[in-house]
Amino acid sequence: MHAPGIIQRMCGTGCAQAQRCVCLLRLWKQFCNSAMSMAGMATLQSVLFASPAVTTSSSSNCGFFRGGKFSSCRLVAHAGRLQRNGAWRMKVVSALPDALLFDCDGVLVDTERDGHRISFNKAFEEKGLQVAWDVALYGKLLEIGGGKERMTHYFNGVGWPASVEEAQRKDFVAGLHKRKTDLFMDLVETGQLPLRPGVASLIDQALDKGVQVAVCSTSNERAVSAIVRVMLGDKRAAAMKIFAGDVVPKKKPDPAIYQLAATTLNVQPEKCVVIEDSHIGVTSAKAAGMVCIVTKSGYTENEDFSEADAVFPCIGDPPSQNFDLDFASSLLMEKKLA
Repeated sequence: MHAPGIIQRMCGTGCAQAQRCVCLLRLWKQFCNSAMSMAGMATLQSVLFASPAVTTSSSSNCGFFRGGKFSSCRLVAHAGRLQRNGAWRMKVVSALPDALLFDCDGVLVDTERDGHRISFNKAFEEKGLQVAWDVALYGKLLEIGGGKERMTHYFNGVGWPASVEEAQRKDFVAGLHKRKTDLFMDLVETGQLPLRPGVASLIDQALDKGVQVAVCSTSNERAVSAIVRVMLGDKRAAAMKIFAGDVVPKKKPDPAIYQLAATTLNVQPEKCVVIEDSHIGVTSAKAAGMVCIVTKSGYTENEDFSEADAVFPCIGDPPSQNFDLDFASSLLMEKKLA
């Protein structure tokens, strides 16, 4: 039996997108060269299942991952069953993530250019500073994680206002950032920053399946909480955890915020899927040992995403949906088999 044939039999209707078959192709390569023997199928079945025809649920252990307990496993077809035509039909497992972790700016909402940048400039203007971050400059400054850190980096480079003594710099930046956050909140509360396509539907899929959902951002916690509440609604917000701002000592690309999320949610990093939009975000997620999917934003279109596990222009809503929870699950399977 050649690979396309068995892949078609294994997937059936449960694997519409070609990317979802990557894990099965890896299985094919791992367990056979030109044809799958009875012994090979038995070995493969023993890896995937504790018994040949078991239906797993939220309280079942999935033997596919190292004894780990998953929120659920979705069984698409029957395994280890010899059909009348002599072909084996395999049961396919889609092991859901333990947690789905979203960055905020650029992922939930494309906030940077027309949200944070505008708010920074208004705060500078109110303070009487001759500072205006244009689109190109702000894009460069986004290489620095965190708003206060961004301003500190900028003033260290161009020079601090003469009225600000060295001992006052930290408080000066903190005050500017607080005012910038107030201005940004006005934009959020008035609904001027729309949710990116597909975000709400992917979160709903995860929550419906019992997957924990959280937001992990270097932005101010107040601003992130407002975005989640206003853009996603109170019901979703109540079901989500938020890790933001100065909750960790080091910001992205350091993995600290994703490590904190895994610890707090009581999940293993390798069973988490992260949605990011920037190179520093990908670096942070991968350093934490997590699977990372990129949805490009306006400022990150041309960044290096070679470390990411998958890259898309956006999540997307049906009928233009680029990926869903099943695809995220398939990436976990692929990484386990790699």
